[in-house]
Amino acid sequence: MIVVVLVVVAANDDTDHPPADDVKVTSCTVNSATQQATARVEIHNHSSKSSTYAFTVEFVTANGTRVSEGGTASSTVAPGQTVRTEVGGVDRVTQKVTCKVADVTRLAS
Repeated sequence: MIVVVLVVVAANDDTDHPPADDVKVTSCTVNSATQQATARVEIHNHSSKSSTYAFTVEFVTANGTRVSEGGTASSTVAPGQTVRTEVGGVDRVTQKVTCKVADVTRLAS
C-alpha cells in the first residue's frame, strides 16, 4: 500500500509588506434599526502579484468584548490596486463598537 500525503502551505511571509498591512477599516457603524454592525474595508495590494484576500473583522465594545464578527474574501486584487468592500457582523449589536481586522490571508492568484 502506498500512502501519499499532500501538504499545502499558504505563505504570508512577505516581511516588507505583510498581508495584515494591506487591509484596513475605513468606517464602522451599527444600524440602529437592524442592530447589525458593518465595517467598510479597503484592501490595497502591496505585493508584486495579483492576490486573493480572506479576512475576518471583529466588532468590539469599548471594554474590549467581541460582540460579533464577520468575514469575506476578495479575489484577484492586482498589484498596487485598491478594492473597497463591506463586512457585516453576524450577531445583533446594541451598543457602539469599534471594528478590528483579524486573520488576514493573502494568496497569490
